[in-house]
Amino acid sequence: MAGRLVMGLVLGSLSPLVIDMLRELPVSAQTDVVTLASGFTPNPTVLVGTGGGDRPAAEVVNTRNSPTGPCLGFISTQPHEEVTLDNRFSNLEIRVEADLDTTLIVAGPDGVWCNDDNGSHNPAIAGEWLAGSYRIWVGNYQAGEVPRYELSITDNP
Repeated sequence: MAGRLVMGLVLGSLSPLVIDMLRELPVSAQTDVVTLASGFTPNPTVLVGTGGGDRPAAEVVNTRNSPTGPCLGFISTQPHEEVTLDNRFSNLEIRVEADLDTTLIVAGPDGVWCNDDNGSHNPAIAGEWLAGSYRIWVGNYQAGEVPRYELSITDNP
């Protein structure tokens, strides 16, 4: 009972703006944070999670088209994964394997990259990546659907 009273007092003292911001956070956000440097192991590094969300990807990342494709699908406001690269990679690939048709959205130090399909229903983005932090979302074509995914990060030196 005392715990409920304290929680009620804390929630009661929050401004309406803070309460609205808390409502914006997805209930199932599970952002993993991974740091990779040259020669990382295992290669590929695989992250497992659930994606999707209820917001159009283009609105969340404020980009409709990227150099690697249009920013499609629905995602949450919080990224599904966060990856920090300690150094530049000349040929890094991020690929999604999922049970549903998914999209891939990456926001990093020098822009936003999106991919719908890479020859299948599994998206991928490959090329040169700068050192820095990257926010990664795995989108879905139906708002509210929750695709289970494996995100593979592979260094192809």
